[in-house]
Amino acid sequence: MAIFGREMLGRDVLDRTGALLGRLIDLHIDLNTGSVSELLVEVAEGIEPAALPFASQGSAVMIPAASVARVAASVHLNR
Repeated sequence: MAIFGREMLGRDVLDRTGALLGRLIDLHIDLNTGSVSELLVEVAEGIEPAALPFASQGSAVMIPAASVARVAASVHLNR
């Protein structure tokens, strides 16, 4: 089953323990391969983006695609 980018936006992003990290707001695509390279995630209230192990942009963090364990109703990270 194919999943399209627009279907992904707005999904919850959960850390490896299943705790809510935030909401997916954008995907970055590698133009050479067509693969998703990074996810832009608006962090949940009460989470400090700068304290996370990802590059931050305001209240959002850039999560490498390699950090995604699986995609279901939510995006599950492996870290």
